[in-house]
Amino acid sequence: MQRLLDQFISDTKKADLNVNFAEIWKDEQKAAYYQRVTTKTRLNMWSISKGFVSCAAGIAVSEGLLNLQERIVDIFPEYIPEDASENLKKITIEHLLTMTSGLENPLFFADSREFYEEKDWIRYFFHAAFTNEPGTVWLYSNFNTYMVSCTIERRSGVNLTEYLTPRLFEPLGIGNPVWTLCPKGHVHAANGLYLNISELAAYGRMLLNQGYYHGRSIVPQDYMEKAVSKLVDNSEQKNPAQVCRGFGYGYQFLMNPEEDSFRSDGKYGQYCLVYPREKIVIAIMSFEENTDLLERLIWQDIIHHI
Repeated sequence: MQRLLDQFISDTKKADLNVNFAEIWKDEQKAAYYQRVTTKTRLNMWSISKGFVSCAAGIAVSEGLLNLQERIVDIFPEYIPEDASENLKKITIEHLLTMTSGLENPLFFADSREFYEEKDWIRYFFHAAFTNEPGTVWLYSNFNTYMVSCTIERRSGVNLTEYLTPRLFEPLGIGNPVWTLCPKGHVHAANGLYLNISELAAYGRMLLNQGYYHGRSIVPQDYMEKAVSKLVDNSEQKNPAQVCRGFGYGYQFLMNPEEDSFRSDGKYGQYCLVYPREKIVIAIMSFEENTDLLERLIWQDIIHHI
């Protein structure tokens, strides 16, 4: 495994791609690693954060706090517009998890102008246009994830970081977790979770073991199995330049081209790739805009040889 990772790092350097850290685990053993800098510093995981929100939803369901078939208008009645569309009234937590809430467009996040100006993001979501029947159209939106986080906060009485700290972060060895907040103090959820490479790999190993870590159940296995399976067809997203896009979507998890494998990934080249058949987890942290090329090299140098 170290040879495969070394080849990948060599090729990324030749292509002037910026990879910061990587770890490969096989059969619960660290099989390869790379660090561009000495300290395993925490970095923004961007959309890898979404998988953690999904895990939180699974835990909340097991604790009786949530039902995936609940409508969000019943959870946030004070936000319902007077002219609320029928589509908005039908959105369930499951629709949010599968990115099928019916939104007309993805709305803002990260560096959009509204990110710096809007104060109440829940209200912003409820006043968006929902032109599609929930459950019929896949549209990737950070707001879907954000709203799942807000529902867990409302039901549990604590924000998502506080909720997950004793239930997931601490059992995985992630001490004092850092997750950025919106102007109202709700966790960003869709991004903004900071991890180091070993923490990311520990999360991947928990996913590999269907919600278990060191023999302890962290996320209910039945939920985890469903969350990482193909629940929605997103094949319209396929692009010849992208080797791993458009192969299906679960509850905030992306399916890989290879059967029975899945991943969390994030902006600028963050990856947690899970291959249950091979018992392999690949964690990569980058700061690279050319992710199409980065992904081609991941598949060329590592995936095709495992």
